Amino acid sequence: MPPAVDAEEQPRCALRGRIVTMDAHDTVLDDGVLYIGRGLVDAVLPAGAPRPPGHEDTPVVRTGGTVYPGLIELHNHLPYDVLPLWRIPERYGNRSDWGGRRNPAYRPLVTGPMTVLGEDPELMPAVVRYVEAKALVNGTTTSQGIALFSNTGSRRMYRGIVRNVEATDDPALPEAASRIADVEAADAARFLTRLQQPHRLLLHLAEGTDKDAREHFQALEIERGRWAITDNLVAIHCTALTPEDFTVLAGHGGSMVWSPLSNLLLYGGTADIAAARRTGMLIGLGSDWSVSGSKGLLGELKAARLASDVAGGVFSDRDLVAMATRDAAAILRWERTLGSLRPGMRADLIAVAGADGDPYTALIDARDRDITLVAIDGTPRYGTTALMRKLTPDPSELEPLDHGAPARRSVRLRQTSADPVVGGLTLTEAADRLSRALADLPGHAERAARRAPPRADEGPRWRLALDEIEPNGTELRPRLAPPGAARRARPGRSGPEIAPPGISPAALPALALDGLTAGADPAFLASLAAEPNLPPDYAAELSDLLT
Repeated sequence: MPPAVDAEEQPRCALRGRIVTMDAHDTVLDDGVLYIGRGLVDAVLPAGAPRPPGHEDTPVVRTGGTVYPGLIELHNHLPYDVLPLWRIPERYGNRSDWGGRRNPAYRPLVTGPMTVLGEDPELMPAVVRYVEAKALVNGTTTSQGIALFSNTGSRRMYRGIVRNVEATDDPALPEAASRIADVEAADAARFLTRLQQPHRLLLHLAEGTDKDAREHFQALEIERGRWAITDNLVAIHCTALTPEDFTVLAGHGGSMVWSPLSNLLLYGGTADIAAARRTGMLIGLGSDWSVSGSKGLLGELKAARLASDVAGGVFSDRDLVAMATRDAAAILRWERTLGSLRPGMRADLIAVAGADGDPYTALIDARDRDITLVAIDGTPRYGTTALMRKLTPDPSELEPLDHGAPARRSVRLRQTSADPVVGGLTLTEAADRLSRALADLPGHAERAARRAPPRADEGPRWRLALDEIEPNGTELRPRLAPPGAARRARPGRSGPEIAPPGISPAALPALALDGLTAGADPAFLASLAAEPNLPPDYAAELSDLLT
C-alpha cells in the first residue's frame, strides 16, 4: 500500500476516547486508543492494553470525546458553497423548472456571481480555499471534486486536502466520475457501454417529483426488460422514482445518493426512502450545495434524520452514520481502505466532544461547535486549537479561525504537495477577498469585462469549470429519450439548464459570503425558517439541531 499524501511529515500519534469503528461488527470501544502511523490506522485497542509495536513511546492524546471515521460525501457542487441559501419562491416539479432559462432569478443569484468569482484570477483561488475549508469545518474528509479549465483548453481536478472521489492518485481508491460525454448521455447504447467501464459514475437521476423527472429514469430501459443500469451507476437524488423503479435500480446493482434537504427545499418532497431501503441498495449522502442544501455532511445527517422521521422512522441513527462512512465507501469500492477505523485503513477521522449516550445519536446530535478534530491521512487539519497544538509538530502552521467558525478553532492548510492554484493563500485572506467581491458584484463584473485576455506567453490561466453554466461537451445526468419518443437535442448544447449568455453587471445583486457553519450564521437560519416547501415544523426542528 503506498504511503498516504503528506503523511510522512506527521509523527506517530495515538488518540484516546470512545472509538466508533463502523466495522462490520459495529465495534465500539467505550474507552479506547487509536494508534496512527504514516497516515494509517496501526491498531485500535482498549485503553490500558499493551501498545502495538512501534508505538512504545507514542504520546497518547485524550480527545475528551468520541472518534468516528471521516465523513464521506458523495454529492456536492463545492464551488457554489460560497453562495448563501436561496429563499426558494415556489415548489418546482423538476430540475428544469428552476435552473437556467425558465427561472429569471437563477442567473443573477447563482450563475452570474459564480461566473464573476470563477474567472477572476484573484477570486478563483479564494473560492477553492474557502469551500475546501468549509467542508473540513463540517466534518467532511472526502467529497466530489473541483474542476478547473485553462485558457489553453486544459481541464484538470484541483488537488487539495479534502479527498476528491474523482482524482485520488491511489490504486486503493478507485476514481469515480461525475460527468460523461454528452453523446454518451444522449444515446442509450453508448451510455450502457460507458457504464460497463471499470469506474463508478455518480450521476443525477430523476431530479424532481413530476412525470418529466421520472421519465429520466424510464428512459434507461433500452428495450423491454433491458436497462442501461449496472453496479457502476450511482444515482443522485432519485426523487421521482416509484417503489418499482427502485426495485429495478437495485436489481441491476445500482446505488443511490440522498440529498434530503435540497430535495425538500426545491420540490417539497424527497426520495421514497422506505422503498429504497426495502431493496437493500446502498445509500450515501450528499449536501448538494449551499444554494439549496446543508453547509456540510454534519448538517445533512440531521436533515436526513428528520426526513426519515417524517417518512415513519425509516432509518436508525446507526444507519444514517453508515451512509456517511462505510456505506459511502462501499459505493465507491473503497471499503478496504476507508469508511471504518480498522488496522491498515487510511486514518481519516472526525472527533466530537462527549462520550455519553448512543454513539451514533451523538454524532447526529453534535453541533458544529462540538467537532474537536478532523484528520485526513492521519494529519490533523481542523479542530480545537488546544488539540491541534498537541498534534501538530510545528504550531506555526496553524491558522486561527475567526470567520463564522466556533471559538478557539484552528485549521492547518499547509500541504507539501499544495496545488499551485491556491499555494499559500490563507483561509482568512480567502474569506476577505470573497466577502468584498460578493458585496460589490457589479463592480467586479465591470472590471472583469475590461480585463485583458491572457497573453500567449504567460502560460495557462485557470478558472473554475462550473457545472452547466456553459456548454463544455459533458453532462451530469443521462439525457436519453423516453421510450417511443424521438431523440432529444443534446442538452449540453441547447438544454434548459444552460442559461443564455450575457448579463448586465448592474443586474447582479450584492451578496453575503455563506458562513462556514450553521451555528454561527443567523442569515442561514433566518432563510431556512422562511422556506415555503419544507414539511411543517421541519425548519424549526432542524434549526434546533444545528444550534
